[in-house]
Amino acid sequence: MSRREPMAPIAGLKKPTDLPAPSARPQTLQVVPAPSPDPTPEESQDLATTPSPATDTARATTKAESGSKQQGRSRKPRTEKAPARSASADTMKPVSVSVPLTMAEAWRDRAKRDRTSQVDVLLDALVAHQAELTDLVAARGEKPTVSDGLFDRTPGAKGERFVGVSLRIKAGNLEVIDQLTDKHGADSRSQLVAAALSAYLS
Repeated sequence: MSRREPMAPIAGLKKPTDLPAPSARPQTLQVVPAPSPDPTPEESQDLATTPSPATDTARATTKAESGSKQQGRSRKPRTEKAPARSASADTMKPVSVSVPLTMAEAWRDRAKRDRTSQVDVLLDALVAHQAELTDLVAARGEKPTVSDGLFDRTPGAKGERFVGVSLRIKAGNLEVIDQLTDKHGADSRSQLVAAALSAYLS
């Protein structure tokens, strides 16, 4: 193996001794601050539950709008309701009238034939003959008298027997019947009822 011969020195070439020192290298990296510690769970919970100003403003606006709506509703005029009908007018009252037996039977048969109640038959009779009730009541009350030489007596119809008929009539309708009794000069409800039915059922 051959060895390399050293190069001969070059005449006039000297090693420079006055070269300037290398300049300092500029720093391009900036110091990054250390990351801040994460908030504790309690702090994050406080931050989450604390309302933001925008949320507070929205809630205040909503409350104001709802308040104005309620005021608007309260200012709405109420419509007046019609007065309720008195419940006493529809109260059913028991009534008993006395009429001849033959009339009571015809009265009952008429109600069965018309498929209605005896009260409705009576009301129909009063309506049908309301213009002539005064004359009917007067004819019903007229009874001949017979003198036996000492006393004047009013004989009843031969074999006529009176029976009581029980009814249930609305209080308002009963008041009208009583008014008709006074208006047409009847002695009682029974006399008015018998007068109207005698013409209606004949």
